[in-house]
Amino acid sequence: MDNEDNNEKTYWHNILGRLFEFLLTPVKINVSTDVKVVKKLPEADIILLRTDSENWTKEQRERLPDGIRDSKTKYVLIEFKATESLNKNTFIQTSWYEYSYKRSQKISDDEIQTFVMCAKQPQKANREQHGYTVQVQPGIYQSTNTAYNHITLISLNELRNELHNAWVTCLASKKSKKIKAFKLLKEKGFKQIQRPFQEFMAELWRLISTKGDDDMTLELSREDIKAIGKFWGTSLFTQEELDEVLSNTSLEVRLKGLKPEERLMGLKPEERLIGLKPEERLMGLKLEEIEAYLKRRKQQS
Repeated sequence: MDNEDNNEKTYWHNILGRLFEFLLTPVKINVSTDVKVVKKLPEADIILLRTDSENWTKEQRERLPDGIRDSKTKYVLIEFKATESLNKNTFIQTSWYEYSYKRSQKISDDEIQTFVMCAKQPQKANREQHGYTVQVQPGIYQSTNTAYNHITLISLNELRNELHNAWVTCLASKKSKKIKAFKLLKEKGFKQIQRPFQEFMAELWRLISTKGDDDMTLELSREDIKAIGKFWGTSLFTQEELDEVLSNTSLEVRLKGLKPEERLMGLKPEERLIGLKPEERLMGLKLEEIEAYLKRRKQQS
């Protein structure tokens, strides 16, 4: 569990899991979070990706990050470390998750591949201490230690700046990496996804855009994370882009869904009546109200 001080309030693996749900479910990859690795114990903070096909399809690989997109197994187990630095317990715990899941589901070693995904970039000495000296490609490491060589290490800060990586590097700890990822998603990625996912990413960017390097402090519960995506604000657009969107939108569409009083908000009383005929201005008033008004007017004059 990603919780060194037992004070961590953000369920980062749920954020990554929610992102994968939006991204991968449409291309027929099953995504599970809080997976039960054994029947009689609590759920584990891991993410499970599962495909029914022999290999990833082209469409699926376009949405999977380096390392995972190269996997040839039916099951992919991901342990996400957002705030915790790598240590021996990281790999012991992840190994136990994999072993227990294989036993409970009765699957073979060849059917599953396990990854530790790190938001913070592992220090070279710390990484190599656990045998992760072989760099398969930028940000992807394999261990020469026989105890850990079945676990692939993914360092988000070191992944290539490609669209298929941006879906996860937006959760990297370095601010410059996050900015590049969201810029790439906004330019190319948002064209590929549905509005609820766009809403999710826009709100996620609003929450983390003010954070500095290695600052992964967010106070979000599981319920908060599930609720992300219900917000739709200007965070998705620059002011210039928003003005352009509105300028090309009909008046009827702009006003759709607004209550009558909201449509008139900001207008002076005389401005609200512009264009109305005399009988339309008086519509809804009782006869005695009109007579009382006329009486006051006569007295004032």
